[in-house]
Amino acid sequence: MEVPKRERLDEFFRRLLAAPAVGTADEAMQQLSRILDEVEDELTGIPNVPDNWREDGRIYPPQTDRMRPVPGHPRVRRYRTAGHNVFVGENGSLQIVALDGAVELEKSGFDGRGVWELR
Repeated sequence: MEVPKRERLDEFFRRLLAAPAVGTADEAMQQLSRILDEVEDELTGIPNVPDNWREDGRIYPPQTDRMRPVPGHPRVRRYRTAGHNVFVGENGSLQIVALDGAVELEKSGFDGRGVWELR
């Protein structure tokens, strides 16, 4: 039986926070994607077929075509997913915010600064 989505997200957040800090936005996205895919592979029987994201129930990493600039913050990228906005700083920092505005995860980059500390 598949583990409920909330429990899978909580496990993903736990593992992502436990992973070493990284130094670039690309490394942060690679780490996020790898950990999320590992959690979904381990806790669901759902095949990894991103084209099925609307109906299969699997949680997929943010896709590059969903990246947007953040006005006033040129060192931050925003990715829109089905349930979250994922902010990625050029220093490898992350902030994941639910669509209702709740901050679900904050992780500093390798330099110890968070997404909104970049100037």
